[in-house]
Amino acid sequence: MASVTIMDVARKAGVSKKTVSRVINNEANVRPQTKEKVQAAIDELGFKRNPLGMALAKNRSLFIALLADNPSPGYLMNLQKGILQACTEEHMGLFLYDCQYRSPSLVEEIQTFIENTLADGLILVPPLSDKVELLDMLDRKGVSYVRIGTKDTKRGDFVGSNTTKAAFDMTEYLIKLKHRHIGFILGHPDQASSKRTEQGFREAHAKAGIPVDESLIAQGYYTHQSGVDAAMTLLNKTPRPTVIFASNDEMAVGALCEAQSRGIKVPEELSIAGIDDISITTKVWPNITTMRQPLNSIGYTAASTLIRRLQKKPLEQSEEAFVNQLFDCELVIRQSTKTYVG
Repeated sequence: MASVTIMDVARKAGVSKKTVSRVINNEANVRPQTKEKVQAAIDELGFKRNPLGMALAKNRSLFIALLADNPSPGYLMNLQKGILQACTEEHMGLFLYDCQYRSPSLVEEIQTFIENTLADGLILVPPLSDKVELLDMLDRKGVSYVRIGTKDTKRGDFVGSNTTKAAFDMTEYLIKLKHRHIGFILGHPDQASSKRTEQGFREAHAKAGIPVDESLIAQGYYTHQSGVDAAMTLLNKTPRPTVIFASNDEMAVGALCEAQSRGIKVPEELSIAGIDDISITTKVWPNITTMRQPLNSIGYTAASTLIRRLQKKPLEQSEEAFVNQLFDCELVIRQSTKTYVG
């Protein structure tokens, strides 16, 4: 059975195609009686809008794209929930483009993606949101984008969380639990957030007048396996740390697995903490103490900001040219940490 067209509705209602289009798009310059006739014809014929076709006719699309090369699936999943909510509210579609950050042709690949898809704007997730060459290309092409996670480049809209304060608050909490030998797993060196997290870790030590034990800092890459590897390094130290604080939850769970494989009791013999509060933190035992990033809100705000830019709607912001929003994180105390008794 052939689908009902705008022309079918126009014939049924005795009006022009243009009038039907105005009614469908809720334009103001249509008389109430005409609207009623057109709506009656739509209902009787069972006409369904074709959003994609209408968008193409207007030389615009109904899609934005999320560009990511982030090793933490839980982080991305929570961001996507917020982004999808904003897209649904505004009747927008979402592409997910999986990039390889260290690819020598990354910028060219993304340029080709933009040219070959219907995406009107981009949401960039770390470390892509930190890559200056990519931002330069997008600016030259006039592509709208919002960056998640960082404000370090001082350009464009960004939405993220205050990871410096998050790391400071967690470290301060661990110090209050009498821990003095704190093992710290760094984040991915390609991501600016890693430096800010380390900064918060160090600032908490400085405030407490406790020196940082540099031998208890291990490199991580925001992956589960890098958490295992870093914990292996830290737990081989003498004396070993009384707590391991990882820069994200994926690595914290990796550290937990390594500790348990050695028969180390958590938290009786070793406390473990992370950042993010992704779902895996409550699917392991003990549940992981963490700093909760409002990832849903960050994703929602980033997508809403981008969509409003594309729709040329006003943004709720200060006099600054760009939206700059940082969310605070919340300490979530669970069973993986306890007061150190030495």
